[in-house]
Amino acid sequence: MVWTSRQRVVAAIEHREPDRVPIDFNPVPDFYLKLKDYLGLEIEEDLKVGFMEEAIPHPKVLDALGADIISVKLGSAKTPPPVPAGADMVIDSWGVGLKRVFQGAGGSYLEPVYHPLAGATIDDLEKYPWPDPYAPGRGEGAEATARRLYEDTELALVGRFGGPIVQTAIYMMGFQRWLECSAYEVEFAGALLDKITDIAIAMDRVGLEAAAKYLQIFKVSGDDFGMQTGPLYSPVTFGELILPRLRRRWRAARVYLDEVNPAVQLMFHSCGGIRRYIGDLIDIGMQILDPVQPLAAGMDSAELKDEFGDRITFHGGVDEQHVLPFGTSEDVVAEVRRRLLAFGPGGGYILAPSHYVQADTPPANIVAMCRAARKFGRYPIDVSA
Repeated sequence: MVWTSRQRVVAAIEHREPDRVPIDFNPVPDFYLKLKDYLGLEIEEDLKVGFMEEAIPHPKVLDALGADIISVKLGSAKTPPPVPAGADMVIDSWGVGLKRVFQGAGGSYLEPVYHPLAGATIDDLEKYPWPDPYAPGRGEGAEATARRLYEDTELALVGRFGGPIVQTAIYMMGFQRWLECSAYEVEFAGALLDKITDIAIAMDRVGLEAAAKYLQIFKVSGDDFGMQTGPLYSPVTFGELILPRLRRRWRAARVYLDEVNPAVQLMFHSCGGIRRYIGDLIDIGMQILDPVQPLAAGMDSAELKDEFGDRITFHGGVDEQHVLPFGTSEDVVAEVRRRLLAFGPGGGYILAPSHYVQADTPPANIVAMCRAARKFGRYPIDVSA
């Protein structure tokens, strides 16, 4: 049997062993342009980059690397919020002001500099001009893009529609204010999360109605609940404030998917040392965990596989903090072999970097990662081959 990328990914997330471990990667635009130059690929494409600074690679780039997955997203509203007069920033659909910050060799990001709810009270939430999930442009093109990719490529498709919940709250009020509210103004924090969750559920539905029948994975949300040193939130804050909103959103997606495409699995993103939360996330419906930051506290690959590997698929794991940006090709190969040996046996693993591939990562190292994954990731896993 000659496996397609789509078949390979489906087998992996169903905890079967395909021909090899699937491969994925998500680049920032600065890296993506360097990668195309490195690969010698001249591709005319309309590279649409959102506020999260991620480029969706062209299928020809994925084919050159042997990668197996591509994303489908919603479009932006056709009428963006107005920018305050004289402001050196852009405004996203939530009213957050972002300014481009350059980091030398690390490229640049749009960072939040204006938080519209920094001084808000619970009464202000009813008057706030929330984004319209049904605004013209949201769903346009998603169905056409998903259908084209499904019919014209053999890639697995990941839908990504409604955006984060907690991270949106942080952007809207600022990180310090959010942490204070999550601990001392829980009613306000909960009301804000409920507003954001309602909108995220609606955006998810717009995207799923457009593209669900073509998807293999739905990345239902992404929020960072961990730090390098461990969990960011106390068990009480996570369990009583955050988890119920995630549960409500994920349940809405699952109910709809069970009607139209029950094979689609739910992926969730959180960086950092989140081992304490993984069991709870599984209980509310998470089937795939991304990006499995291997150097964060408690995120030992073999231990995670042993504890949770029969219940979820791991997506990521290849160190983007040190090895990919600063290591040699030999270091990259050794890193790939480590993650394959830990996560690969029995299926349930998609090899990918542990975050977006950053601008300071040499393209040669991503090429080396993919080449090593194709060589050593063949089943049965034998990293000495």
